[in-house]
Amino acid sequence: MATFGEWQFECDPEATILAYSDVEQGGAEGCTCNGCRNFVAARGRVFPKAFLEFLATVGVDPLKDAEAYHVARLAPGCHAYGGWFHFVGQLNVDGDFGVVDFGDGFTACLCSASAPRLGSFEGLSVVQLEFQAEAVPWMLSEPERT
Repeated sequence: MATFGEWQFECDPEATILAYSDVEQGGAEGCTCNGCRNFVAARGRVFPKAFLEFLATVGVDPLKDAEAYHVARLAPGCHAYGGWFHFVGQLNVDGDFGVVDFGDGFTACLCSASAPRLGSFEGLSVVQLEFQAEAVPWMLSEPERT
């Protein structure tokens, strides 16, 4: 059994990798709003190294979020985003635990899957990995989203 903060879970990285291989793009790429386009452009600056390492251990493709969404403009050039991924597995110990803090305004948590998922994950037992990022730069040349 693996842990993430206080959550305990089981995962199948190979099944997760296979599910992601059947998907051409993540949710953010499928949207044309400037908030999503900015997230795609800034993605290389959003996820901390330790978070990317965790994604790799459970088989998640960091380029294929199920959903990413713009929360707010916090300051000129600095935006908050949220989103989620799924991986094949199940939560064994779940609760109202505190988020895992990766620093620099980036947090994540696990929960039972309730949000829309990428098509290749339909019908599979999955865990939802949610994230919040509060230091996403505005990368587009068009006016910032407010």
